[in-house]
Parts: sequence; C-alpha cells; structure tokens
Amino acid sequence: MMNRFRKWLYKPKRSDPQLLAQFYYADEELNQVAAELDSLDGRKDPQRCTLLVNQFRSCQDNVLNIINQIMDECIPSDRANRDFCVKFPEEIRHDNLAGQLWFGAECLSAGSIIMNREIESMAMRPLAKDLTRSLEELRNLIRDQALRDLNIYTEKMKESLKHFDVLFAEFELSYVSAMVPVKSPKEYYVQQEVIVLFCETVARALKLGYLTQDMIDDYEPALMFTIPRLAIV
Repeated sequence: MMNRFRKWLYKPKRSDPQLLAQFYYADEELNQVAAELDSLDGRKDPQRCTLLVNQFRSCQDNVLNIINQIMDECIPSDRANRDFCVKFPEEIRHDNLAGQLWFGAECLSAGSIIMNREIESMAMRPLAKDLTRSLEELRNLIRDQALRDLNIYTEKMKESLKHFDVLFAEFELSYVSAMVPVKSPKEYYVQQEVIVLFCETVARALKLGYLTQDMIDDYEPALMFTIPRLAIV
C-alpha cells in the first residue's frame, strides 16, 4: 500500500530528461510488454506474439541503453574492460547487440539451448543466471531511486552497477565467442604482426623501387602475390 502511495506521490514526470526518470518509464514499458506476452497464447495469435517479441526486445535495448548512460555518468572510471570487442566480426558489432545478449541470457536461464549449441549453452547457463539476477536487482534499485531522488546515485546503486557491468562483459565475450568464430588473443596478435610486416614491406619495396605508387593506388592484382613474397624474403 505504501509503495503504491509513494509511486503515485513521487513518480517522475514523463517529460523529465534526467536519466533516472527516463529509466523509470522505459522499464515500466518493458514490464507492460512482458506482462502482455506472458498472458498471450502465441499459438492462437502468432502474428501478435511476433509483434510483441520484437517490441519486447526493442524495450530491452532501450532499458540497457539508459543503464549504459547511467554507468557512464555514475561510474565512468570503473567500467568493465571491453577491449575484447575489437575481436568480434564486424557484423556482430551493432547497436542492438546488448538487447540480444539480455534476451539470450534469459533464454539460457530458463533452460533453453542457444542455436543447437548444447555444450556451450550448458557452460554459459550459470553466468546467464547470475547476469539476469544482477540485472533484476539493479532495475529494482534504479526504479526505487527514481521515486526518491532523481539527482542522487547511492553507493548501493553504484556497487550494483559495477557488478552488473562486469557480469555483462563476461557474458558478452562468452556468448559471442560461442556463436561466431572469434580470434584468440594470440591469433589477434599474430594478425597485427602480419599487418605491420606487410606495411613495412610495402614501404621498403617503394624505397628500393620494387613497386611503384601507381601499382598500389590502382590495386594491381600482382601485388596480392608480390607483397607476401617480399615479406618472406
């Protein structure tokens, strides 16, 4: 009863630009869509079910985007390291990856197998459960704070943000590595070494007159065979 009264009394305005207020309404919309999905029989209305699933994932993207902004503002120097993202294939690195990861974590937590990868799914399930539990606790904390004071980030919320950020980064690396080929640190290092070697080879070949700038500018097919051979020499 008191919670409902506090919600009615202190609920932020929808037009408020502050991050906690934005989160409050984004999270409320997510909960509404989730409730409708839970009550819907997808077999009777598959079209409506598909529409709601897409809307649900869009809401997840929005909530995570605001959480990310809160972390940038609240714990900018304590963010989890994400240097591993440079190893991801280009087609994986897109704006709604975070929402897909959340959706995947919930599916794994519920016992699903992701893309017929049973061994990888079983290995990731404990981490997925920790992540979804951490995210649920964080959402409750932020939602509660939005009803108290939009200008304050409590120490408890900061610690929860840090914990969630670390778990999300760990799950991101595990999940993407299981779904697509991702170079190991050693493979990535070797690739960088080869790139540097080829650059030095081209520079030396130009200096010695083995190649011309026109050949490079015109992307001469012969270069594809010449540069690796020169590098070996």
